[in-house]
Amino acid sequence: MKNNNLDKVTIKAEYSRRYPDPLNKGSDGNSLNIEHHVLLGRAIDVPEDISKAPNPREQRIDKGIYKKVRESLDNTDDLSFHLKNKGITILAHHVEYNDTDKKFVDLYLGEDDGIADGAHTYEIILKSKAEETCPEGQFIKFEVLTGVPQDMGPEITGGLNTAVQVDDTSLMNLEHEFDWIKETLKKTDFGDQISYKQNEDKAYDIREILGLLTLFNVNNFPYTDGKHPREAYFSKARCLELYKDDPDSIKMLKPILIDILRLYDHVNIRSRERYNEEMKGRAAAMKGVYATKKRGTYPYIFTGEARNYKLYDGALYPMLGAMRFLVEQKPGEDAYSWKLKSLNEVEAFFDEVAPDLVATTYKTSVIYGRKPNPIGKDENHWDNMYKTVALHFYSYYSPK
Repeated sequence: MKNNNLDKVTIKAEYSRRYPDPLNKGSDGNSLNIEHHVLLGRAIDVPEDISKAPNPREQRIDKGIYKKVRESLDNTDDLSFHLKNKGITILAHHVEYNDTDKKFVDLYLGEDDGIADGAHTYEIILKSKAEETCPEGQFIKFEVLTGVPQDMGPEITGGLNTAVQVDDTSLMNLEHEFDWIKETLKKTDFGDQISYKQNEDKAYDIREILGLLTLFNVNNFPYTDGKHPREAYFSKARCLELYKDDPDSIKMLKPILIDILRLYDHVNIRSRERYNEEMKGRAAAMKGVYATKKRGTYPYIFTGEARNYKLYDGALYPMLGAMRFLVEQKPGEDAYSWKLKSLNEVEAFFDEVAPDLVATTYKTSVIYGRKPNPIGKDENHWDNMYKTVALHFYSYYSPK
């Protein structure tokens, strides 16, 4: 609605804070009255009529990186979206807090006011709301700036948007840091399904591949130190840092890189099948362990298969990470290999131990209210997975 040629937009904020800008006390003789209003509200309450006039870019939310943002927003088992997303910055003429209900905050926007940064996030939230996939428990942070001089507005908007720099993976790609991975995967049917630079729309990001390799990095995560590669689950950025800090230990996995990717699909598929076969159970009912589609399938590009189910990452990563027990550096060799003779034997080994791994994973999920995210962060659970694999190996495969 209009008010003295201003558009009014109302934001419902569960939490709010306001504070003056340090420039207001500057010694240059200028009298400024800039204020910051930080509002934290539920994503489903975000209004649909906020202007994007100051934003310098068109929003393309169908690109790979923004699909990841949408997945994070729609994730009902992980309600930390507001901590992972920097939020939405708005330039406004002034802000008024409702006298009756302080949760309702009115923003008055002039012709050049509106979203200065975070327009992609805004469009993603609107689409999620329209498609009714936005969880009630997801929050988003707004920072509203008022009193900004007109000539300063474009500079602020430009500065905020230069924060979207070419990311580390793109720079590393330009420096040929991933050439060995490209060369190794060139011989596969899925080699062209990996993105190595920002906004490429591919099935997997190189950081996800590095995360899977981190699971098998026995140099950085030796069990003798009681360390488990939990970073592979909860921080792909950390996996990238580990690779930058010690690329050689990851490159030692080159001979089994393709095996690891195929084992990733095998664990997703066969864990459920083997549990049902061995335990005569119904893994499909394991909420918090398996995600199931009522329509359509999940494509497993590394093995060329498809199923209507998959393990949640929180359940998958500790299970797959336990299989690093089968990785070793044989005397006289400069790379890692399997303790067993081939990927076929590794997969057969997993098929044997899978029912126990799935059963333990489900018990852990029950402890956490059948939510997968806490499973992937539980160090004791990682330890139990690893010990289960090790015990099976020593019982049936270790030389007598």
